[in-house]
Amino acid sequence: MFKKMLIPLTGGLLLTGNAWALSLQEALIAANTYNAEINAARSEHDADSQKKYQGFAGLLPVVTLNGAWNKTDQPDAAYSAGVTRHNYSFNVTQPIFDVSKYATWRKSLVISDLADVNYLIAQQKLITDVVSAFYDVVYQRSVLETNQRILAAFNAKLKQSQKALEVGDGTRLDEVEAQANYDKAVADELASENSLNDAYVTFRQMTGLDAQGISDQTLSCVRYTQDINPEQIKQLATANNLDVLSAIQTQKGTEADITTATSNYMPVVTFQAGYGKNWSRAENSNLLDDLFGTTSKTDNTTYGVNVSIPLFAGGSHISQSLEAAHRYEQSKDLLINARRKAEQQAIQAASGVRNDQSRIRAYERAISSAEKRLTSTRYGREIGQRTLIDEFNAEKDYYQAIQDLAQAQNSLIQSIVKLKSATGALDYAAMQIFNCGAA
Repeated sequence: MFKKMLIPLTGGLLLTGNAWALSLQEALIAANTYNAEINAARSEHDADSQKKYQGFAGLLPVVTLNGAWNKTDQPDAAYSAGVTRHNYSFNVTQPIFDVSKYATWRKSLVISDLADVNYLIAQQKLITDVVSAFYDVVYQRSVLETNQRILAAFNAKLKQSQKALEVGDGTRLDEVEAQANYDKAVADELASENSLNDAYVTFRQMTGLDAQGISDQTLSCVRYTQDINPEQIKQLATANNLDVLSAIQTQKGTEADITTATSNYMPVVTFQAGYGKNWSRAENSNLLDDLFGTTSKTDNTTYGVNVSIPLFAGGSHISQSLEAAHRYEQSKDLLINARRKAEQQAIQAASGVRNDQSRIRAYERAISSAEKRLTSTRYGREIGQRTLIDEFNAEKDYYQAIQDLAQAQNSLIQSIVKLKSATGALDYAAMQIFNCGAA
């Protein structure tokens, strides 16, 4: 199952990989082998997967080979001095009716299935973290680029206002306003540089790769084109959400515990069989006795059925049964709670996707309007109907709209990931939605 999950990721890489740009698919492949957390989860999954074989082994026969050698010395005896005794036996034990072994086998299957779910949860976390780190780099770059443009524009305005003041064509208020805007732009650029460096560090820690290779053209191209049907989303969440699947396995485990507690009242029937030989030799024996132990050799063959019926154990079995019943009721309530949370998370994520899509369209229109306003304000200042402060405000609104759009685009990506996670669809194949290279 897990090998199949890696195929879409590799396929996406072959289709979209570029020599000059690091794709999200490449980042996921790198993180899948570099990240220590997913490697630990993989080892834990492989270890817990062995439980089902261990549990099934309890239903199979147990075959043993036993052997012994010992020597008894009687120095004063004429014939029996230094007697050595030898024996070996093959023994087979097969449970015929043992409810506790059956319950152990069922519990081992639950542990193995729960290991699969936990590994998928670890994969979802890895995908979420890598996507967040990847697009956080792109977003912080866009913020830095916008702040650099703002700084360049306000630097030009500061020089322009200073020159205008020198020639008597400006006012001290314009220069002060320009200086304040320039100083704020310098501080914003430094802050955005620090945030970008933090994003680089986070991405490297997740994947071991240099974030410098990430393309800057991947933020705006991500779109969510699938229909958002609330009822369908809730059904997918209650059926496929990994927290729900984990709660289902927990409930199955408590059912196995009830069977284990019930086994305390049930008889245990076991078939046993054995075959072996015994012989002894003495120091003063004849030649045949020395070679074969023929003077004292026996063959033993045993077989039979053992039945063990529990009668009284001080009341502990009754207490264990009651505990198992309460644990089962708890697991049912936890499953209901997990399904309700999954529905809530899915609906909230779907609402976030719709809201982010609306915000993106609104900010795209806002950028167009702010650009037109900035152009008209500059023209109005040229003809004396607008001041330099008006132009500053128009520029601030324009660049703020650009930053708001980038933030909304990044928020859309995070909302898509949350929606996929809530409905249990966040796997490597789902990353094709971020495959901008195929657009």
